[in-house]
Amino acid sequence: MHRMDEPVAGGAWQALVCDVAAPRRPGLRVRVAGAGRLLLEQAGSPVLFAVVAADHGGVDYVRTGRFVAPVPPVRAAQARSVGLRTGDGAWHARWAHRFATALDAAPLGPLHDGRWVISRPVADPAVTPLPDDPGVIDWFAARDPGQVLPLRRLGAPDDPRVRAYRKQVRDDTLAPVLLWWISGLDSYVLLDGHDRLVAAHAEGGQPPVLALSLSSARRVAVETEAALRDYEATTERMRRLVEAGTPGAADAVVAVTRRYAARLATIRSGHAATRAWPLPGGSRRWSELARGYAVASS
Repeated sequence: MHRMDEPVAGGAWQALVCDVAAPRRPGLRVRVAGAGRLLLEQAGSPVLFAVVAADHGGVDYVRTGRFVAPVPPVRAAQARSVGLRTGDGAWHARWAHRFATALDAAPLGPLHDGRWVISRPVADPAVTPLPDDPGVIDWFAARDPGQVLPLRRLGAPDDPRVRAYRKQVRDDTLAPVLLWWISGLDSYVLLDGHDRLVAAHAEGGQPPVLALSLSSARRVAVETEAALRDYEATTERMRRLVEAGTPGAADAVVAVTRRYAARLATIRSGHAATRAWPLPGGSRRWSELARGYAVASS
């Protein structure tokens, strides 16, 4: 895996871009079955059944309870070794690299060949877990990322592991929760950090957040070229103003350069469509597998 940190203007860390070159079959992957049906499987075992609602306003879903977090549990000593959160993104960057290392070695994780991004939201959002099964992902609900689907049931605030994480919340050493953007759901799922999420909420706060998504090299190339054309045209106008002695023109050039750097960072850390594999047997097989789970079939 080749990695590249992506800063924004001012040097603050924005994202970690990870290129996975070697072909691999991910242990956690999306299967599509036609007629709006999909399932998330891990090592061949169904984790989540979903189907686009009849009114196309969202997705009906049910989880199977078989999900296994692909990232090993974060121990207190590991959390302390990363240190306290910083405003420049360095803390998020250290955790992004740790998650990338863990996912690269994870047999039950989602990575396959392609470009992946682990990004930091501008501000840690209010992560709101979707309801227990069966449930609906409402495509009209506001989320940034906000509305998140846990892949297993959340524990109680007094569970032993949650209590341990609650202490990390109070110490300000709690590791970020790791989300994964699945375009077929038009939603984030909670890939790692279920107990950390409960701990943060139990202490009256929100967990820090990192988000994993697939990126598109072709889209990045096209949008980067467009951004460069805009930047060159704008700076050429600014250069003429500077030569003419226009007040404030030099500061405007600096501002334009910073906006260009921020635009590049946004382009490189943007989402692409999640890769999915066809389910052998199509919708009939999906219905057979989903039998016994309370999920809508049409």
